Amino acid sequence: MALTLGRLIQSLGWSYLGPPTLLDLPYRGVSIDSRGECKDRIFVAIKGERHDGHSFVFQAREKGSPLALVEREMEVPCVLVPRTLEAFQSLASFLLDLWSPTVVGITGSSGKTTTKDLIAALLKRRFKVHKTVGNYNNLVGLPYTVANMAPGTQVAVLEMGTNAPGEIARLGTIARPHIGVLTNVGRAHLGPLGGMEGVRKAKGELLEGIRPGGLLVYNADDPSCCQLAVSFPRTLSFGLEDGDIRAGDPHLEGREGRWLAVFTVTVSGESMEMALSVPGIHHVYNALAATAVALELGLSLEEIRETLATFEGPKRRMAFRWWRGVLILDDAYNANPDSTWWALKTLVSLPAKRRLALLGSMLELGDEAPYWHRWVGREAVALGVNWVGTLGEEGR
Repeated sequence: MALTLGRLIQSLGWSYLGPPTLLDLPYRGVSIDSRGECKDRIFVAIKGERHDGHSFVFQAREKGSPLALVEREMEVPCVLVPRTLEAFQSLASFLLDLWSPTVVGITGSSGKTTTKDLIAALLKRRFKVHKTVGNYNNLVGLPYTVANMAPGTQVAVLEMGTNAPGEIARLGTIARPHIGVLTNVGRAHLGPLGGMEGVRKAKGELLEGIRPGGLLVYNADDPSCCQLAVSFPRTLSFGLEDGDIRAGDPHLEGREGRWLAVFTVTVSGESMEMALSVPGIHHVYNALAATAVALELGLSLEEIRETLATFEGPKRRMAFRWWRGVLILDDAYNANPDSTWWALKTLVSLPAKRRLALLGSMLELGDEAPYWHRWVGREAVALGVNWVGTLGEEGR
C-alpha cells in the first residue's frame, strides 16, 4: 500500500492545517531548499544559523510543494510542529521502520565518503541500494537522505559525521544501523570535539546506535578503534597488519594508463588479488571496510574484485591529473592532517619529475589549526613535493 500524506501525518501524530483532499496524495519525499526540486515534496522549514526556512515556504509552494512542515501557522497547507528539525528526524526514523532496509552506518575521522561509495557500489550488484548523496552526513543531511529513499530500498548506506559531542549518538538513534563501520579515529574536528580523546569518544557513539545483534566493522590497525571495539558483542575487523580481513602486499601499479592500488585480500583462509581503481594505499583500508560489509551481506570475493576494479572515487578527493609535465594532486575538499599526509605520500610515490599538490583548508581543528597547516607544509617539503597550492584562508 502506497504511503499517503494522510497516513504519514497520522502515524507521526502531527497537526495538519489544510484541505482534506491533500491527505490522499502519495508521499514523494522532502525538500529543504526552495532552490532545488520541490514538486510533490514536503518542504521542511528548518531554522539554520544563517537562514530560516520559513522565509522560503511560499517559494517552495510556487514550485509545486503541496505541504510545508513548519513551527508556526502559515497561509499554505502545513503541518504544525514544535521543532521542525526534530520532526524531520522522526520522519526519517518512521520511514526506516516502515520500509525496513538493512542500514549500514559509517563514521570515522577520514575515509567515510569513499567507504560509503565503495559499499554502495558493491551492494548494488545484488540489492536495491540508497546512499548518502555527497557528504549529507549531519543531523539535517542524514534525515534528508532517508526521507528521499524510495520504497523497496533493500539497503540504506548512511554516512554519519560529527563536529559536536553527542551528534553521532543522535544520528544513531535515527538510523539504528544493523551494521556500523568505524574507519579510523584521527585528527579531525579537534577543536569542536576537544582534542583526540574527544574525537575518540565521539566516534565511539556509533556503537550505542547499532541494533541488538548488529555488527561492528572496525579498523584493527587503529588502536583507538580496537579500544572501542573490545567489548562489543559482534565484530568484524580489517587491516594491513591485523584483522579478520587483511590486505597483503599493498602497492601501486600502472595498468592501461591508470594507477591502481593492488593488494591481496585474505579472509577465512581464502585469498584473492584485488586492484582498486582509486590510487593510494590508504584507500586500501576503505576497500577492506567495504569488503567486510559486502561479505557480511553475502557477496563473494570475485564479485568484490570485479567492482573494485571499476570504482570511481568522489570528485576533488585525491584526484590526479597531468598538466605540462607536472603531476597534480587535487585534494581541495575539506580534509584533515592524516588524510592529507596520505594524499601527499601517494603523490610522491607516483613516477613524475615535478609534482604539485592543490590542497584545501583543513577546517575545525580549533586552536591547533595553524600548527597542523604548517605541519602539512613541512611534510610536503620533506616528502619531495615541488609546489603546494592552497585554497582557503587557513592554508595560506
